[in-house]
Amino acid sequence: MKLELGLDVLRSYKRLPYTAWHALAEFVDNSTQSYFNNRDELDAAFAKEGSRLEVGIIYERDGSGLIRVSDNAMGMNYEELTRALHIGLPPDDPTGRSRYGLGMKMAACWFGEYWSIVTKKLGETTEYSVLIDVEKAAGGDDDLQVTQVDDLDPGLHYTRIEITDLNHRPHGRSTGKLKSFLAGMYRLDIERGTMQLSWQNTPLEWVSDWVFMKDSLGNEYRQSFEFPVEGKRVWGWFGVLDAGGRPKAGFAIVHNDRMVRTWPDAWHPESLYGQVAGSNDLINQRLVGEIHLDEFDIGHTKDDIHWQDEEEDQVQDKLKEVCSEYREVARTTRKRPAINSVAIQAAARAIEAELQSTEMFDLLDEEPPSPETIDLDTQALIEETDINNYDFRAAHTHRGESIEVRGILDTSKSPNDPYVLCEASKPNMVLVIINMNHPHVAEIDENGLLNYFRHCTYDALAEWKARNQASTVDPTTIRRLKDQLLRVSLDIVMHQDSND
Repeated sequence: MKLELGLDVLRSYKRLPYTAWHALAEFVDNSTQSYFNNRDELDAAFAKEGSRLEVGIIYERDGSGLIRVSDNAMGMNYEELTRALHIGLPPDDPTGRSRYGLGMKMAACWFGEYWSIVTKKLGETTEYSVLIDVEKAAGGDDDLQVTQVDDLDPGLHYTRIEITDLNHRPHGRSTGKLKSFLAGMYRLDIERGTMQLSWQNTPLEWVSDWVFMKDSLGNEYRQSFEFPVEGKRVWGWFGVLDAGGRPKAGFAIVHNDRMVRTWPDAWHPESLYGQVAGSNDLINQRLVGEIHLDEFDIGHTKDDIHWQDEEEDQVQDKLKEVCSEYREVARTTRKRPAINSVAIQAAARAIEAELQSTEMFDLLDEEPPSPETIDLDTQALIEETDINNYDFRAAHTHRGESIEVRGILDTSKSPNDPYVLCEASKPNMVLVIINMNHPHVAEIDENGLLNYFRHCTYDALAEWKARNQASTVDPTTIRRLKDQLLRVSLDIVMHQDSND
């Protein structure tokens, strides 16, 4: 009896939970590790060439699709290429970015049905090429045809991987997200000038708009830390952002100078940020940092740390200890609200970028659901809500009849459910159910919740007034009625001031 692993495992690789950027990162990891392993020789070659480590990614969507990743790192000779194609054989030094002997093979099979490697090692004169047919190999045919070109310039050095007949294609309109994550993952290499990483022949850059709070002496709230956990070194920095937001906050996890998790998908340890993924208080908007965990295990898809035993709890406890002062600063220090021309223009640019985003274009292209479908879905969601358990309420008399407004801040709804459910068709009841788990709520500052509740509630009230008092129920009428409702808070303040 034997424990055997067949080549048919290659078929399962296409079902791995990769993102396109983590799959591409497997190839970039190999390129950068090739440089780190041969830094002296390559730096000497780069000095002669007037270049540096360059990794380029090309994506062609036409036909069956193609992805090409090329580099000018060390390249491979025949023996090294043979080893690289051995599934599950770790490198001689498994502490770097290439760890398990799986990444390149898994990522290539995830992306496509055919992939090839062309490589030429610095100092040697032969180029080697090999083509892998995934289905053929998965069927048990492990013979690979290697071709070679001899008598080449010993100064040439490169590796080129091409993948065709793609299983997973970067979405044509969503490559901005892919580029952003790749730039973030290799931010340290890019900032230090170690590597130029390009997408479609355009170098990627990671641009930060971080501005840290300052104390009364003008010093930034940013501090380094270091502590051991189970004999392993943990280090990094943390700070408090002056102008934060959930996408900017959290700790980027760094492993061998490569971001395993980065913004806006940074780590929010519960010891600092509260419940899983954090709430939307000031801590979750302003406390930010980087944590280096080089000596800890990493998952085989390299998108998170593979914690052992109580390691994560110990790291979280230590972080809470070293960050306690800054956490309190983030929690308690509020900026005085002020709207100036700079803030107004920044908001205008933000909404402009949102309107021009690929996600917005994709949404506008979608066919809207029918009114009947929306009504049925809304009615079902309202019926499952306990409307007797409300969070705010008001009662008025309208034309001799009582009218009641009930507001429910519903924490039981799914993030995929509508942001607000309104029942405004009845003459004596206006029901407002606000989905507190909607992604938009997570973007709202504590000080912005009141206005958010106003808009949700006044949308329903404006619709109710249009149904019961106006001759038509059209968007223009509802917007005009809502405008009047939004002025109520100012009228209250003015009335109070006149009585003082």
